[in-house]
Amino acid sequence: MKFEELRLSAKTLKSIKDLGYEEPTEVQVKAIPRIMEGKNLIVRSQTGTGKTAAFGIGLIERIASKATSKALVLVPTRELALQVCAELRTLGLPHGLNVRAAYGGQKLMFQMRDLEKSYHILVATPGRLVDLCERRAVYLSKFNAVVLDEADHMLDIGFRKEVFGILDGLPPDRLTLLFSATIDEGIRQIASRHIPGPELIEVGEMRPVSAIKEERVDVPHLQKVPKLLETLRLHPGTKSLVFARTKRGVMRLKRKLEEANIPQVGMLHGDMEQPKRTRMIERFRKNEIKVLVATNVASRGLHVEDVGLIINYDEAENRETHLHRSGRTGRMGASGKVVTFISRDAPPLQRNVRQQSRSNYGNPGRDNSWHKGPGRGPGQEGRGGSGHGPRGPGRGGRRHSKRRRKPVWQRGHRRQR
Repeated sequence: MKFEELRLSAKTLKSIKDLGYEEPTEVQVKAIPRIMEGKNLIVRSQTGTGKTAAFGIGLIERIASKATSKALVLVPTRELALQVCAELRTLGLPHGLNVRAAYGGQKLMFQMRDLEKSYHILVATPGRLVDLCERRAVYLSKFNAVVLDEADHMLDIGFRKEVFGILDGLPPDRLTLLFSATIDEGIRQIASRHIPGPELIEVGEMRPVSAIKEERVDVPHLQKVPKLLETLRLHPGTKSLVFARTKRGVMRLKRKLEEANIPQVGMLHGDMEQPKRTRMIERFRKNEIKVLVATNVASRGLHVEDVGLIINYDEAENRETHLHRSGRTGRMGASGKVVTFISRDAPPLQRNVRQQSRSNYGNPGRDNSWHKGPGRGPGQEGRGGSGHGPRGPGRGGRRHSKRRRKPVWQRGHRRQR
């Protein structure tokens, strides 16, 4: 099938050509017509199958035809926010559509000023969006379409309260699109409470795409570094992504690779400042870095098309995380390879290491009160500010009252100034 058969406008077809897309993927063929018809969707699809273009093309066609006035796209991470925003800007450019992004790691005032300008699509992380709503920089009542991208990951890393609160604040008469690699109990709860009459689209099985070759290697714990060096040298010139469990592990591996004269090595973890993370990803995309050592912060939202090798130096914590790590290669039908090291004699994680791991990947059980300031570990989308909230460390006054009022932005548009 060709994109022309989806009955897209000439301007959208031009932007698709500019992006280099030749034929629609299966998820695009199934989802785009239904979005254009205004159907609420729950889409389960493997990572790397073109989900962003699927909802992006559908939304832009609806906005261009005046069927939708303003759309909100919720994403779990800063990197994904930037990449989705860039792709939607390209798709919407021939139509003259404006796309803005809002995410943690950047000064809040800069984003508030940017949002004073007109826009048609806002791509945001949940924590930063709540901040902007509380400061009257964004009104949820203005959006009549919402996309939850990587919805399962947003819930996994502790954004459940924010996501449900945002959905509560949106107009009930809206288009709702949920895209996820897995469908679990959290996704079903969102569907039952916030997506009336959804249609389910499932593409592929819950496994890495067929173009990916997987290999599991038994290696003693003390021999993992030599085995890593051997694996990288067997794939010279291949853009590679090495996953380690913790920030310290990433820093140690980068040092070991540099000492072994492995060229063009970089690292990515949650404690890095956002500008450094953005520059590192851009260098990786431009082949200035050939080997990127990273925590799970790179397992989702990192859209680099030509990653040929994934090395799980430390095994993933669960099957879903492994699937998303694997999905960084073999994207859009390209071939790729995943090598996982299995060390049966590995020492158990210490308590502080486990806590650090949670801070990198998100701890679903932690308290996510909107009234306690950032309270997020490194690598997660914080709320901005110093961590003390608008009234300082103690907050004082009614802060300690037993009765908690709903956030102002959730009390209805009529009560907002």
